[in-house]
Amino acid sequence: MIERRSAAPGTPGDALDAGRIAPRLAALGAPRGDVDPRAQPFMLAVLEDRPFSRPGWLFEIKYDGVRVFASRRGADVELRGRSGQVVTARYPEITAALSALPASRFLVDGEIVALDEEGRSSFQRLQARMGLSAPRDVERAMSEVPVTAIFFDCLALEGHDLRRLPLSERKACLQLVVPLLGAVRYGDHVEERGEAFFAAASERRLEGIVAKKAAGAYTGERSRDWIKIKCHLRQEFVIGGYTDPQGSRGYFGALHLGVYENGRLGYVSKVGTGFDEAALKRLWTALEPLARSTSPFSSRSPMGRGHHWVEPRLVCEVRFSDWTRDGGIRHPAFEGLRADKRAEECRREPTSPAEGALRGSRPASKDLHGNEVSQPEDSRPKRASRSVRPEGLRAGARARQHRERDDVAARMDSAAPEVVQRTVTVTNAQKIFWPAEGYTKGDLIDYYRRIAPALLPYLRDRPLVLTRYPDGIGGKSFFQHDAPAFAPSWIRTARIYSSESRRDIEYFVVDGADALAYVANLGAIPLHVWASRLGSVDRPDWLVLDLDPKGAPFADVVRVAQALRQILGRLELPSHVKTSGATGLHVLVPLGARYSYEEARSFGRLLALLGVEALPEISTVARPIRSRGGKVYIDFGQNGQGLTVVAPYSVRPLPGAPVSCPLRWNEVNAELDPSRFTIETVPDRVRRVADPLLPVLSAAVDMTAAIERIEKRLR
Repeated sequence: MIERRSAAPGTPGDALDAGRIAPRLAALGAPRGDVDPRAQPFMLAVLEDRPFSRPGWLFEIKYDGVRVFASRRGADVELRGRSGQVVTARYPEITAALSALPASRFLVDGEIVALDEEGRSSFQRLQARMGLSAPRDVERAMSEVPVTAIFFDCLALEGHDLRRLPLSERKACLQLVVPLLGAVRYGDHVEERGEAFFAAASERRLEGIVAKKAAGAYTGERSRDWIKIKCHLRQEFVIGGYTDPQGSRGYFGALHLGVYENGRLGYVSKVGTGFDEAALKRLWTALEPLARSTSPFSSRSPMGRGHHWVEPRLVCEVRFSDWTRDGGIRHPAFEGLRADKRAEECRREPTSPAEGALRGSRPASKDLHGNEVSQPEDSRPKRASRSVRPEGLRAGARARQHRERDDVAARMDSAAPEVVQRTVTVTNAQKIFWPAEGYTKGDLIDYYRRIAPALLPYLRDRPLVLTRYPDGIGGKSFFQHDAPAFAPSWIRTARIYSSESRRDIEYFVVDGADALAYVANLGAIPLHVWASRLGSVDRPDWLVLDLDPKGAPFADVVRVAQALRQILGRLELPSHVKTSGATGLHVLVPLGARYSYEEARSFGRLLALLGVEALPEISTVARPIRSRGGKVYIDFGQNGQGLTVVAPYSVRPLPGAPVSCPLRWNEVNAELDPSRFTIETVPDRVRRVADPLLPVLSAAVDMTAAIERIEKRLR
């Protein structure tokens, strides 16, 4: 176990610790000498793709921040980053805390981080501090984005050079100087139990862990004495260009990324997700002065129109799910610029010795959901890493999930590894949810269990928004975007940044029947899903046109739906239809995650206008009800990131317990009655009728060709 010492939160240490420093150094026989941070390289870790447990190894949290050497010589304190840049003035609270430590001379290694509400390091949050230099800006940002420095190694202390001492001894010295809590903190660890520690890190949505050989010296190089294992892959890339913006997005569409190999910059991929409007503007401002006429990439550079090139000087961090066989990356998401790393240092980080030699030949494995992951499926936890942003995060899957709570950095609780029991205790099963019909909460949960095989394909990998009715359809209701803190660990969640609410939202992601039963037990009647999946959160799988009557006869809804089907058919586009579960119909067009939400919305508007052109007497695109004149509203506005549609087979909180039901097109006729599809009738229908909507999950259209056909028609 880790030896702990008492220290009040925020205090640097105590007289006892200060008095123990000199005897400890003498007992260790640490040689006299100073270590110059200007000449000392950082110790770096090798990337591996699976955790391990092993005697003689320590396991630490991997933080998502800015690496620094912190040095003190009397009253002089300095913070120096990996690029060699001195960043002391950016973090006054760290400098002040270092000045109060009970040692007058030291050199320590650690990470400056910005912690979120749950104590996790957030690189996106830290970016608000990284580029500041004006004292007034720094002072304002200190209250808005407080930072913490977590130190995990000690290279020199009170005139002694500790670099050749074992890591365990260096950390023991560090622990005498740096407190457990406060602006400056000791980076704690667990011993031997790396697999349980990794599972705990994944469960708590951390970036990953670092395994370190307890007997290892500080060599100042990338060494297998330090091994990092990420809960999802992440590394730095060089920005070599960008694409034209599409739809309503400004500045640029995607960044072109590369890494150096044998002194040449090779193209890897482009990244078009993870930007909000402010980030787009900041990047554009940084990219404009670097413009050049030719591609900086020596191999695999994109060709054709719409590409713009820049000098390869900017470095960004990108999160992704895996490397491809041809050297690209899957499902990338932008995390932020890295001013602390030089472009020439950006090389592909091998995930194993063999992979490092083969450079991309390692095939991707798949988890139990079919997601591609960067390690065998039996070595990752079932639940998604809850530190995800968007973000777009993928979960590893396994039947057993270990939990560990060794008191690490005051964030991870202690529990022995255990088997995760997926049990849902139904509460208040007899509570009446539909008074007229007498349907209970238990009936709702039973329906969702019975319909799960048909419903889950539409929920899997998608952020889910609940509307909860704890007292049934006659009581109060409320939306729930965030999964509650008390949700069991085996239910998958995904953290995605919302530019509208300006915060991260922790969405449920329902991948199994037990998770479906759990959200139903919360009193969630309708289930609303995103059109996109976690691996491509900015590219929808379908486009939806919501036919909303609001006073128009349902017969007109049927006519408008059939008109849209004919229009789409002439454009050689497939279309699918389902009831909304209320009074309307949803017409869906598969997009195959090929296009952005902006493109989907623009194309949806064009299709809606064509529908109104075909039936102007009964259809409209006017949103205000008073402006519709009793016509069917063709709503294309739900095609946006973060906007949702009621899931197929979802129940609606209306009399009769109706269900949003997929239909065959020949059922969309004058005899169609949406109220016939209920929690009583739909399970039997699913047994008899193959789901006609399933192709919307896998098919795709050529939007460009369709627009060209429309243009020819208008000539």
